[in-house]
Amino acid sequence: MSARFDLSGFLRGYRADGQGAAAYPPHVLLSLVLYCYCKGVRSTRKIEAACVDDVGCRVITGNQQVDHATVARFLRRHRESLKALFVQVMALCARRGLVDLSAVAVDGSPMHAAAARSANRSLDALEAVIADGEEQLDQMAEDADDAAAAGRHRFMAAGSCLRRLSQLSDRVTRARLARDKLLERSLPSAGEIRIKVEAAQRMVARAEARLAEVTAGQQQRLADYARRTLQDQAAGRRRAAGRPPVSIEAKTKVIAQQARLARARAALHRARYPRPIPSSAARASLTDPASRLMLGKHGGYVQGYNVQIACARNQVLLAIELQDNPADTTALVPVIRRVQHNCAAAGLTGDVAAWLADSGYASTANFAALADLPLLVSITKEYEQTNVTTPPGHNVPAGHREMAARLASAEGRQLYARRGALVEPGFAQMFQRFGRRVHQRGTAAVDTEIKLLGAVHNLNKIFRHDARQRTS
Repeated sequence: MSARFDLSGFLRGYRADGQGAAAYPPHVLLSLVLYCYCKGVRSTRKIEAACVDDVGCRVITGNQQVDHATVARFLRRHRESLKALFVQVMALCARRGLVDLSAVAVDGSPMHAAAARSANRSLDALEAVIADGEEQLDQMAEDADDAAAAGRHRFMAAGSCLRRLSQLSDRVTRARLARDKLLERSLPSAGEIRIKVEAAQRMVARAEARLAEVTAGQQQRLADYARRTLQDQAAGRRRAAGRPPVSIEAKTKVIAQQARLARARAALHRARYPRPIPSSAARASLTDPASRLMLGKHGGYVQGYNVQIACARNQVLLAIELQDNPADTTALVPVIRRVQHNCAAAGLTGDVAAWLADSGYASTANFAALADLPLLVSITKEYEQTNVTTPPGHNVPAGHREMAARLASAEGRQLYARRGALVEPGFAQMFQRFGRRVHQRGTAAVDTEIKLLGAVHNLNKIFRHDARQRTS
């Protein structure tokens, strides 16, 4: 099967000048990884063991025992090429007629990270870890300098010292990443920033208009007083009758409006460039800063990643993506855009006839962004969507009424009834084969891992299809 893939991306990662030791051919390692993943074997050490006792692995490697570190380096070195493999497998599915675009369902589910819940730390705790680690690193550097000055040049050559240095550096780096994640997550979303900026701009415009109005009024009073003064002087009087008006700079109303305008502009600057202020309850993982604490499928909380999939008929995956937010709402638009990109890259020219998603994706912003698509998103509980009428007393928000009307039609109910059968078994099949836990850490590594799982999931669809074709 790997011979049918474009491996140019893998080949570019190797030297062609004859320098260095000979590497395993990329198609051998890729075939080994895909074969083991198809059997549910994902640990690199178990893949190494399979090269000894699994006949399929021995055939692929030519009786070579591939080291687990070699497999791990291969997966780490070729992340982009492995992610691109998902679209290549999808193209193979399309050529066999396995991709049906009559309906595509989107759903999300948490996968456990390679990190424990107990590794979560608050911002103050992370700052303390960073400060303590930096202090210890500075102390080790001073000890090394003192040892070198005293002639004990082998001080830093001790294995235990080097291991300690590596562990401290890694811990400080992860603590900094976790702190940055906490600050990043405390920032408002792009939509919230836009709303706040628009409101602040209106406040600035009103303050500018009021300041211009007050200034113009005071200028008019000064001009009137000057005119009357000239008239009175012409009549032989020293100045105009009445108390002279104060200058514009000293006018209380002008000063107050200038202060109001300054506050409005400062609020606009804060809205455009919000400062991250994490709440006291916010936590980030010291082990895997990219993972998050989220609700588990069976109750309680898990430390994990929110994995999003888009399934067509027979649970063929058209996209599999990571969502940083535990909530699904912000994932709908990116996943649909990714499906459209993947379909175009795989050579599928038709449009999806219906997009289906549950109530976790319902939002006015999503409906507005995808207004040009045949979208059906539940706006109430699942059982309510299958009924003919909306239960009495149910208040539909203004931005959801058009979607409610689509779902209330006979065609809408019939189409939406397909959602569960399209996407729910997709997660069930993946979790049965691979489990609910990712093995990598970090967004880039986990994204590559789940796309590889998606590619293997679709490969199994191809294998079963080819087997049915041969038997028929």
